[in-house]
Amino acid sequence: MLDLHKNIRNSVIKSQHCQRNWDLSKEIPEQDMDLMLHAVTQCPSKQNCAFYKVTVVQDRDIIEQIHENTYGFRLLDTNEIITNSQVLANSLFIFQEIPVTERVAHKNKLDEQSMQKIISRDANIALGIASGYLNLTATMLGYSTGCCQCFDSAPIQEILNDDARVLLMMGVGYKNPDMNRRIHHADNTKQFYSIKKEPIEVKKL
Repeated sequence: MLDLHKNIRNSVIKSQHCQRNWDLSKEIPEQDMDLMLHAVTQCPSKQNCAFYKVTVVQDRDIIEQIHENTYGFRLLDTNEIITNSQVLANSLFIFQEIPVTERVAHKNKLDEQSMQKIISRDANIALGIASGYLNLTATMLGYSTGCCQCFDSAPIQEILNDDARVLLMMGVGYKNPDMNRRIHHADNTKQFYSIKKEPIEVKKL
């Protein structure tokens, strides 16, 4: 039991860290991919409704095209804006918006504005839970991860040939063992800075 607790604690801490470079000589086994997809599709959501869909990309050409549309990280020392190379992972999980189903839309005959506010809240919570499940599951399987929200959705939708708006992307894969995790995968002269986790207040009653 102590080993289990230790493994979970270590995985939680490791899952905080965004991996920026990868070992692309390896492939993720299909059984691991299936388990990660199980995590993102079977995790809790309000009334078990579907609030998103997931596209998994392993095609290197498509991943590199998507990467070109992830400018948004500003380096502190030079003020330069660079791409987010966490998306260059062995596998890229893309969470996308889906139309609201009749089941989700039924909110006790609320007015339109109130209904949309609640649906947006529920969708954001569902996305957070799903990405958290994926992050922790992947980490416990031994992979490194990196979330990305700095991207231009429209061109990525064109690359995917999909009209659905991109909400969040997460790279999952094998870290480069010979490089600091914060060094840019495509340009080793660039290094991302890290931010210390802020304390979260906990109250016990």
